[in-house]
Amino acid sequence: MIWTKEKILQELRRLHKAGLNLSYNGVAKRKQSLVSAAAYHFGSYREAVEHAGIGYADVLRRPRWTKPRIIGLIKQAKRKGDELHWSAVTQRRDELGNAAFAALQPRLFGRWDKALSAAGLDADDVSRYRRWDKQSIIFELRARASDGEALNSGAIQADDPGLHAAAVRRFGSHDAALKAAKLDPAGARLRRRWTEAQVLTAIKDAAKNSGGLSDSGMRRQFPALYGAATRLFGTFTAARTAAGVKFTRKK
Repeated sequence: MIWTKEKILQELRRLHKAGLNLSYNGVAKRKQSLVSAAAYHFGSYREAVEHAGIGYADVLRRPRWTKPRIIGLIKQAKRKGDELHWSAVTQRRDELGNAAFAALQPRLFGRWDKALSAAGLDADDVSRYRRWDKQSIIFELRARASDGEALNSGAIQADDPGLHAAAVRRFGSHDAALKAAKLDPAGARLRRRWTEAQVLTAIKDAAKNSGGLSDSGMRRQFPALYGAATRLFGTFTAARTAAGVKFTRKK
């Protein structure tokens, strides 16, 4: 493309409207030719941004994630044929990967599957038709374990039928898949399925018995509770606040 002043301004406005990062480095990673042309035609990239009617001070701030921005990235990835299941997007080192983690914030979607649904996708289908191999199955099982989610066969069939079917197909049985992931099948059958109410009650009980409830302390002492709190409330801090437990950092 031959960049003219008008084309530069139009593209900057389009990127800004899409909620994308308009910092110099952010745009250079995607379109080096745009920032080079902007500096050539306007004297500097900053001048080009301001000529486009965009406050450069806003550009320098860390972009604020919004629902439309996350949905836009999901749809863009879908059109390109990218895999959108959780373990795939969270291994990416790009805006979609960042969007996946941002989507977990309570003010946004709280869960990745809800973000997929908001983008018009069926979260179950996204998981069911992914390309499962042994390593991705092990990764997903360990991720569920670290998040305090139920690992028994019935729970996984209900939550993620694609994962369950792939585990049985690749390893011969659900228990064999758990063993490959270094997880105890017997313990998995006993693993509880947390609800928000149970998490809040458990946090209150932990506060009474353990005193301070720092993030690192909870992760170390009560990994299942910590994982469930993070999954259901976005962050452990949010869950602790919802439970009415105050935390004072030691000086």
